[in-house]
Formats: sequence, structure tokens, C-alpha cells
Amino acid sequence: MIIAIPLGLFFGFALYYVGATENRNIIDMLTFRNLSLAKIILGAIGFASLCVGILNLFHFIPLSHFDIKEMNIGVILGGAIFGIGFGLIGSCPGTAVAALFTSFKRAVWIVLGGLAGAFCFSLCYPMFSHFHLVQGWNFGKLTLFNLFGNQPSVFSIGFGGLIIFGGILIGISLLIPEKINQKNQSK
Repeated sequence: MIIAIPLGLFFGFALYYVGATENRNIIDMLTFRNLSLAKIILGAIGFASLCVGILNLFHFIPLSHFDIKEMNIGVILGGAIFGIGFGLIGSCPGTAVAALFTSFKRAVWIVLGGLAGAFCFSLCYPMFSHFHLVQGWNFGKLTLFNLFGNQPSVFSIGFGGLIIFGGILIGISLLIPEKINQKNQSK
């Protein structure tokens, strides 16, 4: 908790600072009107991948902290529902909590909606489990490291591959233009 609270506050401030707490910016990113937020997100994922890879090479991060969940139909459907909601309202629980200080009413409704959805899922879980909807189409523990099976790829290298992958994402984030859909800009 001593580390989590300051990191959470820093993450919330970073979301606010880059404009991720404004639903208009997220919707502009998802509709390709303005990709500056996408560049920041891609660069941040690349930087985090690079840091995790480097810290693991020097044994600063114990691998026991990484727990991979199984990929199944429940995860896929949950991700689809989350993605649709994210696209429709331009916010998610993380950005909504960070937005509590800027647009309180909207953020509270989003957070309450997320909590209500989680509560409903927990009530329905036994039924979903009984009909094998949660564990149906179980694909096992998919990660970037084993996604391609025996096919050679950057991801099969391990944490060294994560360093390369992080560098590639940072490079791509620097190359993406902020605005690519000029027709939407004039409207």
C-alpha cells in the first residue's frame, strides 16, 4: 500500500495531464480525429515493456508477481462489453476515477455503473459457470511470449523480446501523426 497509493496518485495525475480524463479526447482518438492520446498510450506501453524487461534482466522484479489468467469466452465477452462501453461514453473506470476532480458528476456515474456491472456479474457467475459460459472455449494462458507457438518471433525471445518490443512500440508512437483523418477535422 505504501507504494500503491503514490503510484496510483501519479497515474491519475498523468491521465489528467495528458487529457485522458476528458471523454471528448478519448472519442476523438477512437474515431481517428486526434491520435495524440493514442501516441501517448502506445509510448507508455512501450516504455513500461522496456522497463519491465530491463528490470527483469537484472532480477529486480520477481517473476512470481506476474500471474497470467486463462483466456476464455468469459474474458472475451467481458472485454467486448468493456470496449463497447468505453467507445460509447469515452471513459473507463481508471479515467473516470481520475476525472473525479474535474467532472465529478459524470465520473461518479461511470464508477457506479462499473461497480453495478461487477456486482451483477458476481450474482450471475454461478449461472454462467453452470452453463460453461465462463470456461467455454478455454485457450489457456495466452501471453505475448507464447501467442505464436513455435513460430519464431520477438515474443518468443522472452524478456529480451519484451525490451525489443518496448523499443518498437516507442518508435511507432513517435512515427504516428497526431491527426490522420483530415475530413473529420473540417466538420
